[in-house]
Amino acid sequence: MKILSWNCRGVGNPATVRELEQLPVPNVPDIIFLYETKIHSNGFQRIRSLCRMEGCLAVDSEGKSGGLALLWRDGINVSIQNYSKFHIDSLLRLEDDEVLRFTGFYGQSDTSSRQQAWNMLRRVYSRVNEGWTIGGDFNAILNDSEKEGGRRKPKMLIEEFSNTLEELMLLDVKPCNGWFTWTNNREGDRLVKERLDRFVASENMLEKLPFLASYIGCQSKSDHEAIMLDKDGSKPKKERSGHRVWFQYDTCWADEQELKDILTSIWSKEECTFLEKMDLTRDKLGS
Repeated sequence: MKILSWNCRGVGNPATVRELEQLPVPNVPDIIFLYETKIHSNGFQRIRSLCRMEGCLAVDSEGKSGGLALLWRDGINVSIQNYSKFHIDSLLRLEDDEVLRFTGFYGQSDTSSRQQAWNMLRRVYSRVNEGWTIGGDFNAILNDSEKEGGRRKPKMLIEEFSNTLEELMLLDVKPCNGWFTWTNNREGDRLVKERLDRFVASENMLEKLPFLASYIGCQSKSDHEAIMLDKDGSKPKKERSGHRVWFQYDTCWADEQELKDILTSIWSKEECTFLEKMDLTRDKLGS
């Protein structure tokens, strides 16, 4: 199962559709979530056909802004639960009959709309009984390392986003490649980059899918990069089994309080040997 999420800045643009059509075969997604489509839902019949997708639910844009769409290919069992101008919520049935919840989300920078969007996620959370993942443009960052250039984000907004994820019991799925997903495409000192697009997932989903991984793609027609979630993205090859073999520490984790808490809890175990603590660290951080 592969899910592509992309702020396409107008899917009516032929060049944008061409980029979706020309995704390399190994990276062809099972599900595509698009936001900022900027077209009426009636226009998605053609888009769906061009992208070779069987199913589609589209939410109308508001004038020349907004608009969402969830598309899925033939053979993928998708059940839409609810939707709004901020989100499309769905249940996905996998090959082994495992049911997961995927919510495509488009966050807001405007203060009043921002609270509406967070409250909408809280309502979805109240009905979640499955492993849950959210993908999209949250229009927010979790810490200063997720922004380069320009003015710093207000601490209040960073804490608001972090507290919301904690309340919803969601963990950040850090990309295996790259970091920033949006740029203002300016030169020199005026260049600003931010990590606005991401996937987050519930702990029980990460436990059920230990090889879950996210990636950043390169999309030239938008100021946002596409992001991909692959449930088998970090699965070892047959000749090398076990996630310990493939474990690699990512230096960007050092800024995360969660990492510090994990390390403290493991390395304070007096009953464990050094090697046992190393194994525990790999087991806990590997997924």
